[in-house]
Amino acid sequence: MLCILRQGVRLLLLVAMASVAAVASERSVLRAVVSDSNTPPYAIFDESGMLSAGLSKDILDALALVSQLEIQYLDLPRARIESWLQSGEADIACFLNPDWVTEPALYFWSPPLFAAQQLFIRRADSPAIKALPDLAGKRVGTTRGFTYPELEQVFALGDVIRDDAHSLQSNLKRLEQGRLDVVMSVDLSYYFFMNNGGAGNFGADPIWSAPPSVYCAISRHNAQLASRLLSGLNRLVDNRFINRQLRRYKGEPAEQTN
Repeated sequence: MLCILRQGVRLLLLVAMASVAAVASERSVLRAVVSDSNTPPYAIFDESGMLSAGLSKDILDALALVSQLEIQYLDLPRARIESWLQSGEADIACFLNPDWVTEPALYFWSPPLFAAQQLFIRRADSPAIKALPDLAGKRVGTTRGFTYPELEQVFALGDVIRDDAHSLQSNLKRLEQGRLDVVMSVDLSYYFFMNNGGAGNFGADPIWSAPPSVYCAISRHNAQLASRLLSGLNRLVDNRFINRQLRRYKGEPAEQTN
C-alpha cells in the first residue's frame, strides 16, 4: 500500500512539473497581432499570406529579442483584435490609439511610438479638402474595421458616406475610377505606396487635427509578461530604433550619430 502511495505521489509531482514546464514554455512565446489590413510598409505579406517584412515586424521582432521571447504572429481582422487582447488569446497589437478602441482602460499602453499624419487623398483635379464641410455628400473610402474619430459623427448622420475596403490599393483604384470622392490614409502608407510603383494622379490634404500618436496595446491578462513588454518598448523608443526604421521606410537619410 505504501509503495502504491509513493508511486501516486511521484506521478502527481511529475504531472505538476510537466504542467509548470508547459506553462513556462507557452509564456516564452509573444503572441503578436499583425493584421493584413495594416497596409505596407506597416505590414508586408508574401504571396503565401505570411508576414515577411514591414515596420510592425521590425518593431515586434526587436521587442521579442530584447524581451528574450519567441514570437508568434496572429493575423486577425481588426474587429477581433480587442476581444483577443481582453481574453489573453493575444499579448500585443501595435499602431493603435486609446481613442480608436472601445474600452482603452482594459489594456496597458506603450509609450507613443510615433505620430501618424492622416490624409485625405483625392483626384488631382478635385478641390482640396480643408475642412469638414468640404466632405458634405461625398463618398469616403475607408479601411474596414478602422475608426476615424474626426468623422464618426458625420458618418453616423449620413452627411458623409463611409465606404469600406480591405486595402489602400483597392480604395485608390476605386478613387481613380470615380467610384469614390476621397480616400482616408496615413502619410507613411500613402507615400510608400506612391514611391513604390503606385499609379494615379492624386492630391493629398492633411486632416485638420493634429497627427495622433500610435501605441502598442498590451493585454492585462498576464501582468508579468506585460511588464517585460513595456520595458522592452520603452527601450526601443529611447534608443531611437523605431525612429530609424521609420526614416528607412520614408526613404530619408539615416540619422547622424556622434
